[in-house]
Amino acid sequence: MTKVIAVVNQKGGVGKTTTCVNLGAALSQKRFKVLLIDLDPMGSLSGWLIDEPSENGNGSGELLRGTIGFMETIKHSDELGVDFIPAGKSLMDIVLMESLDPFILGERLGSWVERYDFVLIDCAPSSNVLIANALLASDSIIIPIQTETLPLKGGIKFIQWLREFKNEYNVNVNILGVLPCMFDSRTKLSFGILDAMKQSENLGPMVFNTVIRKNIRLAEAPGAGRSIFKSASKSFGANDYASMALEVAERSGMPIPADTPVEIVPGAGAESEINVENVGSGTDDAALQS
Repeated sequence: MTKVIAVVNQKGGVGKTTTCVNLGAALSQKRFKVLLIDLDPMGSLSGWLIDEPSENGNGSGELLRGTIGFMETIKHSDELGVDFIPAGKSLMDIVLMESLDPFILGERLGSWVERYDFVLIDCAPSSNVLIANALLASDSIIIPIQTETLPLKGGIKFIQWLREFKNEYNVNVNILGVLPCMFDSRTKLSFGILDAMKQSENLGPMVFNTVIRKNIRLAEAPGAGRSIFKSASKSFGANDYASMALEVAERSGMPIPADTPVEIVPGAGAESEINVENVGSGTDDAALQS
């Protein structure tokens, strides 16, 4: 059974593309068949996986326009062991088409996606027409949120917007999980916000157990065109995304591979004992529910 998951947040720079690429690679390592779709006109995922600029070729923009078919858009990454659809040269034009049918991506994907176990969609941060298409084509979503005050507030606003979107289109898009990203174990703020997220009555049940720690190796991976597992397999980033892949598979109801996951505790060691009392003001449960 195919699981189509949109990785989405209306704020940029929170780890959407990093999550798509490295989660996809981690799932592939677990013997799942994976397709990544670049639905961001900036083409960050495309630039990570191919040397040729995405605007020079066909991709999701042409698929949405109907000028090419699904199979014509597919490329393969030997480095990640996944298939992917780049952004293509027409996706930027799509952003201007506010009248674009929000169901068209789901229609274009059709039954083709059934050849995959997981389809991960890397979404634009601010284009409602593209976000709408991603959400309506998906079974569930992952919301990466940086463990800082303003990104957290932005993530909360997105969840509020999502409720309105679901009511408008009468769809039930499941939130697979909220993913704490760029967690910095050196700061009290990161601990305070992570604690507030997990303790929130509304947000807490959605937060992944896995936390993606801030790691220079993750930042270096795109420049090398590789996943974190190929560029730094022993790094925090590799451990965190390997752990996340197992959690995503479990939450999706997909059979989990036999190998036992290693429990990753953010900030393990002396720093994990930091007192977070009165830290991260403005991110208490009342703020999370606002």
